[in-house]
Amino acid sequence: MNQRMTASALTVAAILAATPALAQSTNRGLQTVADGAKVTGHMTIDFNSRSVRNTNGLDVYTIENLTVADLMAYSGSAQRKPEDTITYSLRMDVNNPQNPSQVAKEVAILRGETPIDEGGRYQPEAGNLRLDIVKGQQSSGKFGGIIQGREVTRWWELGEQISRASKAADKLYSRTVNGKVVTIQVKNPDPLSFQGLTLAAGPLSFLPQARVSGNLDYDYELGNWLTDNNGISFQYAIGNQAYTDKVTGSIRYVEEEGSFTDAKGQSRTYTGYYDYNLRFNEPVVKPAEAFFGGENNDADVDAFFGTVEQNQAGLYGRIYYADSEDGCKREKDESGQMKCVGPTKSEVYWDLKPVKLTYSQLGNWFKLEPLMIGPFNDE
Repeated sequence: MNQRMTASALTVAAILAATPALAQSTNRGLQTVADGAKVTGHMTIDFNSRSVRNTNGLDVYTIENLTVADLMAYSGSAQRKPEDTITYSLRMDVNNPQNPSQVAKEVAILRGETPIDEGGRYQPEAGNLRLDIVKGQQSSGKFGGIIQGREVTRWWELGEQISRASKAADKLYSRTVNGKVVTIQVKNPDPLSFQGLTLAAGPLSFLPQARVSGNLDYDYELGNWLTDNNGISFQYAIGNQAYTDKVTGSIRYVEEEGSFTDAKGQSRTYTGYYDYNLRFNEPVVKPAEAFFGGENNDADVDAFFGTVEQNQAGLYGRIYYADSEDGCKREKDESGQMKCVGPTKSEVYWDLKPVKLTYSQLGNWFKLEPLMIGPFNDE
């Protein structure tokens, strides 16, 4: 070996050489993520389509070191032309399965376009969205299927949506909290739907291709995301064994100001946050089994979105937002007053905790999240 080969290059070579053998011998994908592991990182969103200061109309999502436990990390950007395309260029680092403190830099790249059709459907295969392994044993895996974006993404269109919702049948959502079935209702939720979505394999050999189906429903009244009893299903195979994971639960939006300490120990302020309470493979709860009086009450809503029972297999914690509206475009609200169409910039910080999840489960979810980056962050 060339004596001038850098320590960094040696680390990369060792990780890439060890990964296939380790995956085959110990089924790393089925191992449980270590207690205390975290998902941390930072993203800046420049909503140029909402700004009077920018004429290109591109919304830019810049991710800095989105670290998924001791599995992998993303850095790079996505650019979206609303209602047209979103283009990805996200570099991926990976951890050495045998020694997670060792990191191989920029082993893979999630890149390509995802066209958005007139119906709001994101189509990754049409734009050749793929995960390219660019170091070691090089390969390329494609994403496929459809992500049906939310029907309404702009607040000044909500009047019509709410009017339709008042005439629509309620949809019920239930979960067990402290042994009691709690049910709430949402009028005409707007689904973010996964239709035969295929997640590419990689960037490590024990993270196989997966198929995703189901809905993440948006509640306009409260600004929350919920899953129904069908949940979001991930189907994949490790070795000769097929697996299906179902994710159920909620991502609640809380609009309040405060401060927190980020992964680098810096104090940060926020204007709101998403509170994650997503469970993997929890027992099915049928709304018909619950005592339900027909109207949401504060106690049921608080219980449904509460932070109890976070010892079950799942993903918990917060994603913080610091929003600003400098130079925003304006539209008339229902009272005729001119109002910002939304934030022109958001500073976003992940602070999530995986509990009793396998590396495959965690890897699947965080190959899905970048694909939701547009509709999930619309106002």
